[in-house]
Amino acid sequence: MIRETATLADVARLAGVSKSTASRILSAAKGKTIPYSPATQKGVRDAANLLGYRPSKLARGLTGSRTGMIGLVIPTLEDSFFTAATTIIEGELAKKGFNVILSNTGGDSGLERAKVEDLLGWPVDGLVIVPVQQTGDAGLFWELWQRNVPFILIDRTFADTPFYSVTTDDHAGAVMAVEHLLSLGRKRIACVSARLAVSTNRARFSGYKDALIRNEVLPDAELAAEVSPTRAGGRGAMAYFMEAGDLPDAVFCFSDLMAIGAMEVCLEHGIRIPEDLALIGYADLDYSGLLRVPLTSVRQPRDLIGLTAAEMLLARLDGKAPQTSEVKLPVELIIRESA
Repeated sequence: MIRETATLADVARLAGVSKSTASRILSAAKGKTIPYSPATQKGVRDAANLLGYRPSKLARGLTGSRTGMIGLVIPTLEDSFFTAATTIIEGELAKKGFNVILSNTGGDSGLERAKVEDLLGWPVDGLVIVPVQQTGDAGLFWELWQRNVPFILIDRTFADTPFYSVTTDDHAGAVMAVEHLLSLGRKRIACVSARLAVSTNRARFSGYKDALIRNEVLPDAELAAEVSPTRAGGRGAMAYFMEAGDLPDAVFCFSDLMAIGAMEVCLEHGIRIPEDLALIGYADLDYSGLLRVPLTSVRQPRDLIGLTAAEMLLARLDGKAPQTSEVKLPVELIIRESA
């Protein structure tokens, strides 16, 4: 009669091997070479299947071996950029036998710390994190580094640190966007950013200013709005520009969500896009080309971000140093009807 809760000792006894041998065979990653004959491996796995044995991931973690779990920490589920990248990460890690625990910080640094500590308490084998950067402080990540916790940062990183990260060339992306607007004859180019404590926003703001200066256009503080990275934020920024009286002839938003909010306000008030106002977003979300006015946007390679991050983490878990600690992927401008 099959017991309801089989133990590793039961499996070892039925297979006629030691408990440690059974443990090593059952915990080995798929495809990994281990020093046991095919017959021995088959005997252990057959015994485990017959008894309905399922290894306790928590117990494995407590004994110091891998739990097969990875923590994935993102600031929001609203922005499909993050969900798309994390879907790729989850799929790549699953191929190697890892399960992903997803945590949403809501863009709050205190919650980020709590979520990370909670994940380490399971424990997880490693972490992939989009850091909140509410203040730009890297304290939490220095702590993880000093504790030898394998982690990879995606989309955002911290300057002058040894942290492993996968980002995109946001300075270059902003330059592309602004120079395209200038090539259309636009001179009053506004920018809509989120918090400049976030590394991506700083890089995009720097690119925005550099492109203007390079083309002998003086940046105007009145044409810069810092808002939440949401549709509501974009709506608020566009309302601000309208109330200021002298409407810009182009707006570069640091996310597609903000650009969509700005577009909604323009269409509600009879501001024609692109005739009266050219509009560019950032990220190139799946639906950005399906809007009432298809959105010109700087495309980030979400799939490649996810794939690269997964490969870097797997290398670290295998004790291998990735070829570089900082990967910066190129972006491209996708031109549509809005600009």
